[in-house]
Amino acid sequence: MEETKMLKRGMDGFQIKVLALVLMLLDHIHYFFGFTGKVPLLFSQLGRLAGPLFMFIVVEGFIHTSNRKNYFKRIYLLSVLMGAVNYGIMCFGLVRGDGFFPMNNVFATFALVMVFLQGIDWIKSKDYLRGVTALALPVVLNIVFYLLPPTWMSWFYVLEFIALPLPMFVEGGVFFVITGVLLYLLRSNRKLQVGVFAAFTLLWPCIMGLIMRGSLSLPFMILENYEWMGAFAAIFMLAYNGKRGRNAKRLFYVFYPTHVYLLYILSFMVYSVM
Repeated sequence: MEETKMLKRGMDGFQIKVLALVLMLLDHIHYFFGFTGKVPLLFSQLGRLAGPLFMFIVVEGFIHTSNRKNYFKRIYLLSVLMGAVNYGIMCFGLVRGDGFFPMNNVFATFALVMVFLQGIDWIKSKDYLRGVTALALPVVLNIVFYLLPPTWMSWFYVLEFIALPLPMFVEGGVFFVITGVLLYLLRSNRKLQVGVFAAFTLLWPCIMGLIMRGSLSLPFMILENYEWMGAFAAIFMLAYNGKRGRNAKRLFYVFYPTHVYLLYILSFMVYSVM
C-alpha cells in the first residue's frame, strides 16, 4: 500500500517531458550561443539529462501506444522534415559565419530506436525474418556506407542525412541507440532498468575517453567529455509513476523543431553583428 502511494506521488510522463524540455532548452542555448563566451557550460552539462529522459518517454510511449505504426510514422516524418531543412540550410549557404549550422534531429534517433524495438518484439513473437531484418539492416547499411566508392558516398550521405537514420550517424550515435534498447529490454524491472542505464551512461564516456586519449583526467571528464552526467536522469526515471499525465503529445513535436530554428536564427543574427 505504501509503495502504491509513493508511485502516485511520483512524476507522470507529462511532468518528465516538461522537465526534459527545460533541460534541452538550456543545453541548446549553450549549443547555439557558446561562441559568445557568455553562456555557462553548466547549461550543457545539465542538458545531458534531457536526451535520456526523452528516450525513456519514447520507450514508454512505444510500449503503451495503441498504434505503433502511427507513432513511428509521426516521428519518422518529422525526422525527414528536419533532415531536409538542415540539409537545405547547409546547401543554400545559410550557414553561420563560423561554419556552424544546425544538425539537431533527435527524431531520427527515436525512429531508428523504434525499428530496433519492433525487431525485438518480432523475434519474441517468433517472426524471425522480420525481426532479424529490422535489427540487422541498419547495421549492415551503416557498414556499407564506409565501403562505398567516394563518388557514391556523397549521394548516400544525402539519403542518410534526410531519410535513412543509421546508428553511427544519428544524434547521440550508437550510445543513444543502445540506451533506448536497454531501457526497453529491462522495462519489466524498473530498478534494474534504471541501474543498468546509469552504469552504462557512466561507463561509456570513460571507455570512449580512454580510446580517444589513452588516459582520463577529471578536468577532461567535467569540461569536455561530460556525457556521463546523463546518468543523473536515473533519479527522475525512478520517480516515474507509470501514468501518462496530461495529453500533450504535440508539445514536443512542435517545440523541438521550433526552438532549434529560432535559436539558430538568433545565433546567426548575433554572430553577424559581433
